[in-house]
Amino acid sequence: MLDSVDLNPQTAETLQQKIKSLASLMARTAESLSQGEPVELQHLADEIALIQDHVQKVSRQLQEHPLLAEQERYVTRSGEIIDACREIGERQQAVDLLRRLQLVKSFSPGDQEAFRQMVDQVSNLVQRLTSGNTEERRQAVRSTMGESSAFRALYELISRPEDLSDDRWLETQRLVTEAFGRDVAMAVLRGRAR
Repeated sequence: MLDSVDLNPQTAETLQQKIKSLASLMARTAESLSQGEPVELQHLADEIALIQDHVQKVSRQLQEHPLLAEQERYVTRSGEIIDACREIGERQQAVDLLRRLQLVKSFSPGDQEAFRQMVDQVSNLVQRLTSGNTEERRQAVRSTMGESSAFRALYELISRPEDLSDDRWLETQRLVTEAFGRDVAMAVLRGRAR
C-alpha cells in the first residue's frame, strides 16, 4: 500500500467500501464457523490488518491537512475519517472557485475599485476557509457553494455563462449586483471582466 493517500471524497468512498467488504467477509466467516465448516482465518486477519493500516495512514495525513481545523485533525474512527475526507473535498472545491475569482480583472479603469472590493470579500472568505474554526470553515463553504451564493453566481457568469438557463442568468445577475454592486455585474455581463 502507498505511504500517502489522496484525501478527498473518493478516499472516503473507497474506505467505506473496504469496511463494508470486510464486514461482509466477517459475516460469511462467522456463518461458516457457526455451521462447523473449516475456515481459513489468516485471510480474514490479513484483510483486517490491511484496513487498519489504511485507516492509520489516512488518519496521520489528516493530522496535517491545511483544510481541516485543529479540532478536526485528530480522528481515528472510520466514520470520522470518512467525514473529514468529505469536508476536505468540499473545502477544496470552494477554495478553487474562490482562487479563480481572485484573478478576475476588469479591463475598464472605472471598475477597478468595485473589483478590488469584490476581491477583498473573496480573500476574506478564503481566509475563513483556510484559517477558521470548524464552523467558520463550514459556513464559508456554504457561502461559496450554495445555490444562492453570490460567489458561485459570479463564477458561473465568468466561467460558463452559455450553460446558464434564462432563469439562472437573471438570478446570477441579481445575486452579483446585490453582493458586489452594479459595476461588477455590468462589467462581467458586458465582457469587460474576465
